[in-house]
Amino acid sequence: MNNNTKFDLGALLNIEGATVFFAVAVLILFSSIFAPSFLTPENISNVLVQSVFVVILGIGMTYVLISGGIDLSVGSAMGLAAAVCVYCINAGLPLPLALLIGLATGAAAGFVNAYLIVVLGFADFIATLGTLSLMRGIVEVMTASTRLNSKNPEFMFLAGGSLGGIPFAVIVALVVAIVAGVILARTTMGRAVYGVGLNPKSSFLAGVLVNRVRFSVFVVSGLCAGLSGILLASRLSSVHPAMGTGYELTAIAAAALGGASLSGGRGSVLGTALGALFLAILQNTLSLMSVNAFWFQIITGVIIVLAVLMDGGVRRFVAQRARAA
Repeated sequence: MNNNTKFDLGALLNIEGATVFFAVAVLILFSSIFAPSFLTPENISNVLVQSVFVVILGIGMTYVLISGGIDLSVGSAMGLAAAVCVYCINAGLPLPLALLIGLATGAAAGFVNAYLIVVLGFADFIATLGTLSLMRGIVEVMTASTRLNSKNPEFMFLAGGSLGGIPFAVIVALVVAIVAGVILARTTMGRAVYGVGLNPKSSFLAGVLVNRVRFSVFVVSGLCAGLSGILLASRLSSVHPAMGTGYELTAIAAAALGGASLSGGRGSVLGTALGALFLAILQNTLSLMSVNAFWFQIITGVIIVLAVLMDGGVRRFVAQRARAA
């Protein structure tokens, strides 16, 4: 076999989203065999909508992970943005204004994280763990005095309506993914995010404003968390005290499945979107097969651990190839 036709594992590993794409294909095949109702139009639509929340949340997480950081507060930011948005709707504010305030709440959460980490020098893990607890407490206070429900038909349309047979929430996620993907892959800002994650010192010497990049990715993460929370509230028509709990780990798992490195410098929006779709299909299949929901949490944890191990293995493999070359 000549060099032109020889199987190149390194080239395969470098194809964006290839591994998770095959994983999704295999899971769909498995689900269609062992859960016959999986392929019904209603169930497919449900899976796509369920994946939307993690897709959008994971996109923000991907930006942070690529830059070499981590954001543990996104689940609480989802709940806070949703609570503020629904509270504003119930207070009589016009829906567009309530949505803007909800999105601004998510962005503000990201701003606080960025300030603590970039300006005050807190470690990412400590800062976002602290804001996770802070925002969760605020959500619990807001939902304890009065249950936050909203039957506003326009608000419920966000995650319950459709355009041309396509769920509106899926359209929103597609738009967000396309914009975020183009920025990450085709702009100076995107290249700077990768550069900071790979080597912040070299990026600084090359003229990249490292602190500005790190600040920006946390604001992006907060904004994505806000949008995801608003859509989830629309889906549920309410906000409960534990809303968003655990979503931070699911977002990290989706990004890791999609090839994002937990030590920075690698990842893609497409990979994360496919990772989120994989997790949504997995959760749906387990439900259709009447498997205990706790298994999904176990599998998510295993995915994160395996992603860390695989990340180290891939880095060693690439380094060995570079030395051999």
